Amino acid sequence: MIYLKLVGVALFWAGGFIATRIAAQTFGPFTGAFLRYLIAGSFLLPLAWRATPGLWRMDRQQWLRLCLLGFSGVFAYNYFFFNGLKRMPASHGALVVALNPAIVMLFSAWRYGERIQRMRWIGMLLALSGVAFVIARGNLAQILESVEWGDAFMLGCPFTWAVYTLVGKQALGTSTPLVATTWASLTGMLFLLLFAVFEEQPASVPLEAWISLAYLGVIGTVLAFIWFYEGIQRIGASRTAIFNNLIPVFTLVLSVIILDEQVPAYTYAGAALVLTGITMVNWKGW
Repeated sequence: MIYLKLVGVALFWAGGFIATRIAAQTFGPFTGAFLRYLIAGSFLLPLAWRATPGLWRMDRQQWLRLCLLGFSGVFAYNYFFFNGLKRMPASHGALVVALNPAIVMLFSAWRYGERIQRMRWIGMLLALSGVAFVIARGNLAQILESVEWGDAFMLGCPFTWAVYTLVGKQALGTSTPLVATTWASLTGMLFLLLFAVFEEQPASVPLEAWISLAYLGVIGTVLAFIWFYEGIQRIGASRTAIFNNLIPVFTLVLSVIILDEQVPAYTYAGAALVLTGITMVNWKGW
């Protein structure tokens, strides 16, 4: 059942690229992300309160970890995510974020001294090459001229996600998936609010923007994050991260169906390199 849930997480987060792309055309990055987690928190807090009698009773180290989860996975990640998808197609952004598992592995090697086998290094290079090919719009010789602000923002996502995943692994030693998701959302929401108050607010908000934020809050955060943490808790961070490989595939399909995006040939070529590389990174047979 956990594997089916993790496929669902990949589908929900692929839908999150579509929803964020829509919401980012109306809201600033801090405001949009704050509203997302305000919606999510209104569901998470009652659920966590009912399920966890000692919700507030944590030591200083637990609080620091949960605040770091909120800062990295909610505040920083969503700042990069909203800004990136405001400026680029959802299918393009999903391929950059597909680097998440490779960056998590690099951070694990640096933080815990885990040895990375040669084939996994090759996989990481393939994945990076695929992302570079997409960023270069199919012309690697002119990659520096092709880099846009959307690319730069989206490249921030894998690094903040790596911090979030590794800190989450530590936090789950003393917290349940529901508690960790709740406090990460609430603390991250407070960080976002500090900056959202200075953003210019839209004069009117179309219905599709509200629907997108509701999807991001309820499906993309409450349900998906709880299932994601369940995966980390039951089968480990690395095996859970494998399912992120499905996100760019689902996003490509959804972006064509829902957003009617025209996906250029270089995106498919880059996707093939990224997916091959990430599969090699996570292959257990090496």
